[in-house]
Amino acid sequence: MWKEYELGKKIKHIREEKGLSQSQVVEKLTEEKIYMSRETLSKIENNSRSISAIELNALCKVFNVDIGDFFHEEELDDMVTFFRKRNFSENSLEEISELQEIVKMFINQEKIYKEEENKENGVII
Repeated sequence: MWKEYELGKKIKHIREEKGLSQSQVVEKLTEEKIYMSRETLSKIENNSRSISAIELNALCKVFNVDIGDFFHEEELDDMVTFFRKRNFSENSLEEISELQEIVKMFINQEKIYKEEENKENGVII
C-alpha cells in the first residue's frame, strides 16, 4: 500500500524526472484551470499541504502520466511483505519476488514505449 506522506515525494520525483521546475508546473497547472503558487506546490511536495483529487488529476495531465504512476512502486514493493505476513513459504516468497521484478520491468517498458510514442507524435512532455 502507498503511504500518504510519500505522495509529495513522488510528485517531486516525477516533476524532476520530467525536467520541470516548480514554476513551470504551476504555469502548466494554470492551463488546466488549477491556480496555485509555486510555494503551494513546494508545500505539497514536502507534505506540508495535502493535495486534492482535482489537483492530482491536473498534475497527471501536466506530467502526461497515469494516476497509477503515483502509486505503483509502493504497491509493488509491498507484495512480498504482504504474503510474508500470511506465512507463505520461503519458496513462494522467492517466486513472488521474481514475479514482482517481472512486473516492474513491464511497467518500465511501458513507460519507455509511451515516451517513444510521444516523441514520434511530436508530443512535448
